[in-house]
Parts: sequence; C-alpha cells; structure tokens
Amino acid sequence: MPKIRAVIFDYYNTLIDIRTDEEKPEVYRFLSLYLQYYGLSMNEQNLRAALDHEKKQYLKTKDEAYPEIDLEVVFSSILEKEGICNPFGAESCCKLFRLLSRERFQLFPDSIPVLKEIKRSGYPMGVVSDAQKVFCLEEGEMLGLNQYFDHIVLSTQFGFRKPDRRLFTIACSMLDVPPAQAVYIGDDPRKDVGGAKKAGLCAILVNRNQMNLETEIKPDFSANNLWEAWDWIKKGG
Repeated sequence: MPKIRAVIFDYYNTLIDIRTDEEKPEVYRFLSLYLQYYGLSMNEQNLRAALDHEKKQYLKTKDEAYPEIDLEVVFSSILEKEGICNPFGAESCCKLFRLLSRERFQLFPDSIPVLKEIKRSGYPMGVVSDAQKVFCLEEGEMLGLNQYFDHIVLSTQFGFRKPDRRLFTIACSMLDVPPAQAVYIGDDPRKDVGGAKKAGLCAILVNRNQMNLETEIKPDFSANNLWEAWDWIKKGG
C-alpha cells in the first residue's frame, strides 16, 4: 500500500457526536411562530408541507445519482413565494431549524486529542462531509474543529452527496495528494467506506458502538475509536 500522506475526515458522527430529529412537531411550531416576525402567517402543518414540496421541487433540478438539497435555497423559495424578500430570512430559518432539531451536539472525547496528534505529525488534513454549508462551518467553529483542517468539502457546495466519488477526489486535489496516498475516516460503511474506496482512497471505518455493520466494500481498517485509527495510520496501514 502506498504511504499515507494526508488524512481526510467525515464530520458528523465521526468527529461530532450529534443527534437530530427534524420530524418533531415543535420544530415547525416554533419556526412558524418565528416567521410571523417576517410577516408570514403559515401554521406548522402548512410550513411542513411547503418545506417538503420545495425539497422535492429542488431535487427535480438535480441530475445526480446522489443529489444534495441546499436548505437555504429551499427556504428562500418558500419565502419568495410568500412575498418575503428579507436578505437574511432564509439563512436565519435554516439556523433556527437546525437548532430546534438538534438533540445532542458535542465532540467525541477523542476528536481534538487525535486531531492535535495528526497535526503535530505534519499530515495535511481535510474534511468531506454531507452537510449544509449554511450552518456546518459555524458548527465546526463552535466546537474548535475548523482550525485543524486545510480544506473542508461540503456536499451543498457541489450539489451531490457521498458516496459520490467526486467529493473525495476534490478533497485530494485541494490537498495536492493522489487519492492512493490519502486515507478517509468515517462512520458509514456505504457512504464513507464505499465512496472513498471507489475514489481510490484508503478507508477506515470508525465503529464506536461495535455494531455489526454490513458493507459491500470492506474498509482497509475497522477501528473502535479515533485513537485506533491513528495508530493504524502511524504504522503505515
């Protein structure tokens, strides 16, 4: 196996311990109340229906195998159709939607210590994540993560999601390293391992709960935590 020269991470549920529930009624109730300040009178049921409709319409515009929704564009469309042209309306709706749906949001205990070790060892680092650019970068900043990465690649920046191999090759290009000399660390067998391996990267599956995760494409290494992943990298894979 070629020598590993760069390390690329997934964000959510690999570095960030997060749980969200976007189906909670209170998400739409409080969001509909908030929108009254913009002059929008829409109850929670109608707001949910409008959001679902605009997501479907948005996806129809994407000719991708794994299309990504841009939530800010979706909310902009809803507000525009209601005659609301506040330039900050869609962004604030996205962030409130995220805040209301979040149930857990914290770092895993090993995230920062391992990132410090990898940084100290001189490896360029990047992120490839299925995430909304309207709040992901701010969340990374809140948790002190962004400082460790040379480049952050988000699905909404390009309109397609993992396991699309292009996200991984884009990150490798930004880091100026061939895919065969990069390793990707993630928690999802299909999206993370499958996507990275198809793009030519090594892949480490982090299985913190030691679940039986079936995957068509096998990772190069399965780790119970980030320390085990880092030890494997240090030993040359």
